[in-house]
Amino acid sequence: MNNNIPTLSCAIIDDEPTARYGIASYINRTPCINCVGEFHDIPSFEAYLKTNKAPDIVFMDICMPEVSGLDFISNCTIDSAIIIITAYEQYALKGYELNISDYLLKPVSYIRFQKAIDKGRQYLDFKRNATVEDYIFVRSDRIIHRIDLRDIVYIESLENYVRIMTVSDCIIVRTTLKDILKSLPSEKFVQVHKSFIINLTRIGSIEKNVIKMNPVGEINISRNYKKYLFQLIEPENNRFC
Repeated sequence: MNNNIPTLSCAIIDDEPTARYGIASYINRTPCINCVGEFHDIPSFEAYLKTNKAPDIVFMDICMPEVSGLDFISNCTIDSAIIIITAYEQYALKGYELNISDYLLKPVSYIRFQKAIDKGRQYLDFKRNATVEDYIFVRSDRIIHRIDLRDIVYIESLENYVRIMTVSDCIIVRTTLKDILKSLPSEKFVQVHKSFIINLTRIGSIEKNVIKMNPVGEINISRNYKKYLFQLIEPENNRFC
């Protein structure tokens, strides 16, 4: 066993005992992987999550009683790498839209299983090495977006949602302006109005109380935030305040 490779925890969710047995046997053959549980449906796995940390990798069937695998994935908040295992190829595109790690068609060969583990490990490394200085992940509807922070122009509050305006896209996210501000580096992003956060590196010009953003957008500066803004952009000269 390579001691430089960390052991990954995993779980199997499938209503077919033979399918669970097959994946479990592959896991037992594979170094640096540990199965923490086998579950016959989504509710039993959700019960497990209430008192246990989410596993690194989740092997999940799609067609199961009560709650389908796709329904769970579209609403879940766990950071696990999810690998779908199913006999139905038509679900592949929908699964990738929900940002799964890999998609396996039954019956699964051991070689293909190993490739899926490698993809899962890469997926986890990608997410865990993400730093707030580089990018953030946000969920819009049923799609998870990776947004480079340098591409964000401004963020607008829409009550229980925010509109993230980037240089090339507009993404609506269910969250509050206050909560998304916590995930952004304070030296680059600042609130200038009760409804707006701007990227300081995207300021084109400021005239009176209007900020012209680059490449798009004009944002009004609120009196309550104006002084702090100019302290950031001109710490030695606050003649505009």
